[in-house]
Amino acid sequence: RIKQWRDQEYRYDPWGNLIEKRSGHSKLQSFSYDCENRLVRAETLVNGKLASRGEYRYDSLGRRVAKRAEINGEVEQKRFLWQGLRMLREETPGQNILYLYEPGSYAPLARVDQAEGQAQKLYYFHTDQIGTPLELTGSDGKIVWQATYRSWGAIEDLAVKQVEQNLRFQGQYFDDETGLHYNTYRFYDPEIGRFIAQDPIGLLGSFNFYEYTRNPVTWTDAWGLCAGKDWGAYYAKKTETRPPATMERSHAHHIVFKGDFARSPGMQKALERSRAVLAKYKIDPGHDTSAMMWAENQGHTIANAKLVAGKLEAADKAIMAQDLPFNKEAFAMTGELQKIGAEIFGGS
Repeated sequence: RIKQWRDQEYRYDPWGNLIEKRSGHSKLQSFSYDCENRLVRAETLVNGKLASRGEYRYDSLGRRVAKRAEINGEVEQKRFLWQGLRMLREETPGQNILYLYEPGSYAPLARVDQAEGQAQKLYYFHTDQIGTPLELTGSDGKIVWQATYRSWGAIEDLAVKQVEQNLRFQGQYFDDETGLHYNTYRFYDPEIGRFIAQDPIGLLGSFNFYEYTRNPVTWTDAWGLCAGKDWGAYYAKKTETRPPATMERSHAHHIVFKGDFARSPGMQKALERSRAVLAKYKIDPGHDTSAMMWAENQGHTIANAKLVAGKLEAADKAIMAQDLPFNKEAFAMTGELQKIGAEIFGGS
């Protein structure tokens, strides 16, 4: 836990939740949590006077569904609707915003604003390499919002702000009343690049309970649980391809599933068999594009992992029987790997 950074001091409760952040001699923020360690109330005092206050409500799945913010006496209320763990829509009295995202990602593509009694307005997001919004343009192509960021997500310069735009790193929503980013299961402080509460999944997320990512240039954490690469962006850039337009819930699929499945011995054993085969051909199942494909985000089962392992072992025997030079063996295996992926996962 960080206790002090520059002119800021931090205080935590026994469960590791940040309950007080003091900045210099004039600013004091206090935070309150429910029994699930979810932030439910925040207050900011400047020179002893209330500057802002936020109150938050959640549904049974832990998603924030409403907030009430008061800044310098002005009150704003918002409701949020979800599609799974992606925020689909936000509503304020008299206006709502519908969000559209890249397939299999939390990177925003566009939004549709509907104000009461007015025609719909369509805006397009322009993002960086990890899906962070840099610009928002109207249907006429004119920039209505533009920002540059510091390394860990705090805005360095808000050059254009004709409309309100609160999306930040993938899965994050900026709260003006606190300066924090709501990140699904936790809140993130972009000023120091850390979460304000411990990871709900403990050591499964990281050895550092407050860590966002190891590298904010290539990694994201859309849920506030465990950081990882945006594999869709990685695969698209490396292969210069996009998922088929007709493919639902598309994502960059690892034919040999990535990750550690120590809690699922059957899955882990099957993956170890597959990884052992690919290691013979110096194929990295996690990063080599030959071991990935565009496919629907489904089918991550033990049965499929075993099926992949069996087919890879059979392909290995067939290739070894041909007594080819290593480069031709490796080329043959990459072809078999893609063929296996298409057969089992129906990808491309």
